[in-house]
Amino acid sequence: MDLTFTTGQTNMLIGCLLGNANLYTQSESSGFARKGFTWRARFFHKAVHLPYAEHKYQILKDFCIQKPTLSSFLDKRTKETYERYYFNTKISNEFTFLANLFYKKENDIWKKRLPKNISHYLNAETIAYWYMDDGALIWQGRSNAVRLCTDSFSDSEVALLKKSLEEKFSLKCSIQKKNGISRISILEESYPKLKALILPYLLPCMFYKFPDGNNGVMNNEDILEDIRNTFRERERFEFEEK
Repeated sequence: MDLTFTTGQTNMLIGCLLGNANLYTQSESSGFARKGFTWRARFFHKAVHLPYAEHKYQILKDFCIQKPTLSSFLDKRTKETYERYYFNTKISNEFTFLANLFYKKENDIWKKRLPKNISHYLNAETIAYWYMDDGALIWQGRSNAVRLCTDSFSDSEVALLKKSLEEKFSLKCSIQKKNGISRISILEESYPKLKALILPYLLPCMFYKFPDGNNGVMNNEDILEDIRNTFRERERFEFEEK
């Protein structure tokens, strides 16, 4: 019997699909499905982000076939070799649901696309994972404005994401375009709202991406234990929910 995603697993996966996670498919001819297509997820993280990779693995371990594994790859742009951790999930009907949301076949190639009803799936936790995957400070040390990379999506899809953030969470945003790529900026005046929204879900290893976060310190207070307790409580709730 196929496992069913918990709310936390779904939120993480949708947030990461907005970021840099991808789903992969195998056709009926490969023998993995009786009909249609089957899907699995794959995650890659730079070596320094091992704690983040391990965190994702722990959330999805019931669906996984391996723990995060170290590998090397050649970046064709820089001609340099880098180390990264990756892990795959098993095939599951649950991933087919996400694939139907986020993927469309174009010229025999499955491409990631933004669901038209993405606003329905956005919440504090999905935005936090999206930010940890693809968020960044715009001007470190000079501003509280942040950027969400949306390189995988079209201009119209980025505009829809911006509209969703503005209407559902009252975040003031703009779209910045560089080299033909549109990205969303959350303006400095909305930083307090963004912080209140996603801070409970940010991992300490990702505080460096956030304006006043550094090494587990936020607003001059050590909040590492608070973050750990938040995750423990959520994990306990999701375990009881199963």
